[in-house]
Amino acid sequence: MTPEENRLFRIALAIIATITAIRVAVLVFTPLNLYPDEAQYWWWAQTPAFGYFSKPPMIAWTIWATTHLFGDAEWTIRLSSPLLHAATALFVFGIARRLANARIALLSALAYLTTPGVSYSSCIVSTDVPLLLFWAASLYGFVRAMGDPRWRWALITGIAFGLGLEAKYAMFYFVLCAGVAAIVLPDARRIVVSLRGLAVLVIGLLILLPNVLWNAAHHFPTVAHTESNADWGHAHYSVLNLLGFVGGQFGVFGPLLMAGFVWAVWNLARGQAGDRGRLLLASFCVPPLILIVIQSFISEANANWAATAYVAATPLAVIALDQLWQRRIIWASFAIDGVVMVALWIVLISPSAADRMGQGNAFKRMEGWDALGRAVVHESQSSQYDTIAAANRSVMAELLYYARPRSASVRMWDIDLHDDDHFQMTMRLTAPVRRTLMVLMPDEAPSVSKTFDSFSLLKRIDTPIGGMHHRIIVLYDAMNYRGPQSSH
Repeated sequence: MTPEENRLFRIALAIIATITAIRVAVLVFTPLNLYPDEAQYWWWAQTPAFGYFSKPPMIAWTIWATTHLFGDAEWTIRLSSPLLHAATALFVFGIARRLANARIALLSALAYLTTPGVSYSSCIVSTDVPLLLFWAASLYGFVRAMGDPRWRWALITGIAFGLGLEAKYAMFYFVLCAGVAAIVLPDARRIVVSLRGLAVLVIGLLILLPNVLWNAAHHFPTVAHTESNADWGHAHYSVLNLLGFVGGQFGVFGPLLMAGFVWAVWNLARGQAGDRGRLLLASFCVPPLILIVIQSFISEANANWAATAYVAATPLAVIALDQLWQRRIIWASFAIDGVVMVALWIVLISPSAADRMGQGNAFKRMEGWDALGRAVVHESQSSQYDTIAAANRSVMAELLYYARPRSASVRMWDIDLHDDDHFQMTMRLTAPVRRTLMVLMPDEAPSVSKTFDSFSLLKRIDTPIGGMHHRIIVLYDAMNYRGPQSSH
């Protein structure tokens, strides 16, 4: 790098380190409990494996690493998220420097780090965070391989691609994007249609192979879960769903950054500003976004399902915004996203502020679980229970983390013998069991009670949570579990 590029890189590094340090501090001081999925991922990390019911294993591996270093506190479970996002921002810098210039690289790295979606996902632990890191690493390797005929960058790309597959199967979109890039750019074609391109694919699949074998040994639950999420068997063909998803992208990516991305793609579609760098960036963000837009129309799609698109979309949008209104638009984008980022820090430290902003609903699933855990532990210790059981995946996950220490095992009650989640697959309540402390949502009791000889109400736990809501959990003393077949 030139001296000027080094200077801009150091600036990027300093800002990324500062924002990341604040994010880690916020994680340490937030009183918010683990979201149910976070608690589930923590439980997975207690037994590292090559696969789990609904996701590949990378999320459990990262939690295992951070908790073995720093303990099992909520902040250590989430610690990987701000750190991995910081690393992703550095890869975005590298991608943008190679395809544009160091100034665009600086703006792109900071734009990525401050998008609302990244700001939010930095305070939770989720599968998207390692996915984005390995996507960015793969794209950086691909860009370097385009200008370097040696094998090392192809090998690095293959390793990053494989690790991304171990984070989330959405990493397979990278193959589609590389194919599109090969169509529009000769440099990309020389990699994709070559032994180097084949090596990237083979290395990636070899890294994924242990997860494939795990799935085969467990009747492919992760694949079935992914198909279930797509839900094409119950197609809605809803324009409202499509519009809702598209609107959500302006919130996830930031309104002005998203507008810049749309403007850039529109110009490319019209044959304007079609230089090599922008065409490559568009090849690695437009295809997955189009696929998820189609998915949102056919069935439904969560706002984060197109997350991989925004690694390449960030520098593409920055290039477009940096040319508008004497660069004031790009700074306006930073101002808006920065305000959102700081506001999020405030509500994470003081969740009551979210209620005052009218956003209490956003955190209601991250409150009150520690109180439930204490109540369950107290009740289970006051009497001799053989097991504690839940009928809801979220409640089950939270009990595993917050109902500690406990003398009784925790099990998942199930109405049938079909595995619908990881807990039913690995921790199902099985007969005979003499005495069970059932922890239920109010509407679950009628179905559950039929599977026991006796079923007595112990207490009703009413916990205030965000948005002026209350969570009602009911504890029952259940005797002589007969098994799921009796519920039919």
